[in-house]
Amino acid sequence: MMVNGISGILVCSIVLLALADCGAVQEYLPTPVPAFVPDSNSILMPTTIENPVTSKASSAQEDKEESIAGQEFTLDTAIQWALKADPQIQAGLENIHQAKADLMTAGLVPNPNFYANEELVPVPFSRPFSPTHEGGPPQLNALVQFPVDWFLFGKRAAAVVAAQRGVDVAAADFAELIRQRISGTITAFYDVLEAEAMVELAKEDLSNLSKMKTIITNRVKIGGIATIELDRIRLSIFSSQRELQAVGLVLAAARNRLCVFLGFEDPIPLRVRGDLKVTHPAAPISTEVAIALAEENRPDFIAKQRQIVEVAAKVKSEKKQAYPEISPFLGYSRQFQQQAMGVPDANSWNFGIQMEMPLFDRNQGNIAKMKSALIQSKLNFKAQLVALRAEIDQSVRNYRTIYQIITTEDPGQLKAARDVRDKIQASYKLGGKSLIEVLDARRTYLETYRIHIASRSGYWHSLYALNAAIGKQVLK
Repeated sequence: MMVNGISGILVCSIVLLALADCGAVQEYLPTPVPAFVPDSNSILMPTTIENPVTSKASSAQEDKEESIAGQEFTLDTAIQWALKADPQIQAGLENIHQAKADLMTAGLVPNPNFYANEELVPVPFSRPFSPTHEGGPPQLNALVQFPVDWFLFGKRAAAVVAAQRGVDVAAADFAELIRQRISGTITAFYDVLEAEAMVELAKEDLSNLSKMKTIITNRVKIGGIATIELDRIRLSIFSSQRELQAVGLVLAAARNRLCVFLGFEDPIPLRVRGDLKVTHPAAPISTEVAIALAEENRPDFIAKQRQIVEVAAKVKSEKKQAYPEISPFLGYSRQFQQQAMGVPDANSWNFGIQMEMPLFDRNQGNIAKMKSALIQSKLNFKAQLVALRAEIDQSVRNYRTIYQIITTEDPGQLKAARDVRDKIQASYKLGGKSLIEVLDARRTYLETYRIHIASRSGYWHSLYALNAAIGKQVLK
């Protein structure tokens, strides 16, 4: 009989395990979020479902060094490298894994409780109960208890829904991180191109001044001009050298910023391939169209919307938690009466229910907290909407301004400034122009060229900034 009782408890346990297995949560795929990636077949987004590559750091570093050796980074390869190697992106991906782990936890069925005890044991053990030494009889109890309130009141289902909404929010936050890091990579890339153009301009200026110094030195030797002009050109060369050093530092800083987005741990001789030419400027779009597109594509805006849904699900889950805990139990008891009372041992079943009485604690605090969080999330959404519209408006204005500059700028202005400089220098060799006129033409050429570089760089910066603000590549 004792064996039969224990077998019954084992059967009950197996039934509970089967119930738990039936309630297992299936793999949840978060709702897709638009990703801001410039159009290119060579750019692949990092997966938000599979685990990231966890190869050894040493082998990864060796592969990185081999890949970098002799490589010039285009904009596409820089973006692809950032998606693959940027530690911030890799860290952001873990937030999705953590949210899915929370979902796994929410979907777990509670464990059953097993109790076993023996009661009415004689003291001391050396004197067992008997008809002449009455007491007991000793009794062995075994009991299995399993909570059902998670199923009866839908607590687990509500918690799973809230956790699924949390995965959706994590996916949107990750897409927002991608948007920011790609935007930063593009900005740093064009910062490098602009700085390289400025360095080349400074080198060209220093080379021209060095040639002028040679001419002036020869003319001073033959007594054609006063030595003061040699002093003037030396001062100009000194100023040009300082300018070259300054733009060199700007270039180094831009390369370092790009290295950060590419995830390079050690300084490397980073080279980029590209130019600032603008052949066909993209026509501006209206602020209203840009705002409408941003509301559909901006991951941070979508994340705020999803947070409202998530918190609303948490409010429902907390309300479910207010229901009492209910745990039915099934037990088996065996009374050892033969020795104590002279009658056969007896087996019996125990069953019942244990329930909490929610007289005072009905989860009022957590419910109130989640309701406040719901109001807060709605206000945060409104604040995000205001900030997004202001950002879009400013980005559209910036692009419209640079577009007007690019399209109205005289394409022959730079060539004219260079021709004036060269002609005045040639005339100076023949004694037809003064050094002041030469230096003035040089200054005009430098200013014109710097404006030319800044306007081209500003075009690409503002174009991609507007695309990033919208969350989608609209202008190409």
